[in-house]
Amino acid sequence: MRTNRNTYFFRGLFRSLWIDLALVSLTLWLAAAPVYAQDQGLIISGSAGYSPLVGDISSRLNNGWHVTADAGYNFSSHFSTTLEYMYNGYGVSRRVLNEAQVPDGNAHLWAITVNPKLELGTRDGSFNPYVVGGVGYYRRTIEFTTPAVVPVFIFDPFFGAFYNTLVSANQVLGDITRGGIGGSAGAGFEVKLGDSGVKLFTEARYHYADTGRIPTRMIPVTFGINLTPEIWHRRH
Repeated sequence: MRTNRNTYFFRGLFRSLWIDLALVSLTLWLAAAPVYAQDQGLIISGSAGYSPLVGDISSRLNNGWHVTADAGYNFSSHFSTTLEYMYNGYGVSRRVLNEAQVPDGNAHLWAITVNPKLELGTRDGSFNPYVVGGVGYYRRTIEFTTPAVVPVFIFDPFFGAFYNTLVSANQVLGDITRGGIGGSAGAGFEVKLGDSGVKLFTEARYHYADTGRIPTRMIPVTFGINLTPEIWHRRH
């Protein structure tokens, strides 16, 4: 019963936060867009980092890694919103493997989220702290595997011939997939590289995803590169 109460609590909490975040984002955009129209434009970013897990899920999966890709719009020098795809890879703990009576396993989680960001630095500053949040869909899959040898048909470019051979692979014995709504909140900072329109950034965010009886909680630490509207303006 405790797990169910906690899950319902976090669901209600994040629904409320998402509504508040959307209203604040809309207000900031309406206020800032006329003033900083010259800063508007397309933004693209990519990043990678370490994904430590917290809560109940941390005793079942091992900490992993993640990569992200973002595209969005800069409404002003202080406010932007992006659509982000995130992929996380994890290991499965020995405890879970023993309970399932399988030799090995792996897990991954992908998410598609909308992420408003409020920049707190000065307009032309080279160092820019910010706060960021997100809401979207998360999908977690755990696979149980065993080592296997499988036949494959390959081409040898040296002799110009096709032939069959055997290679080592992991055979999937079964999987568990759960998906649901989730959200995130965190902070970071950007460092501007001169007048190039390129920024390096690092951030940490708390993520909560309603992925079944055991929700996914994690605090990814991210390092990435951000291409701002200044790049596209220069090309035109």
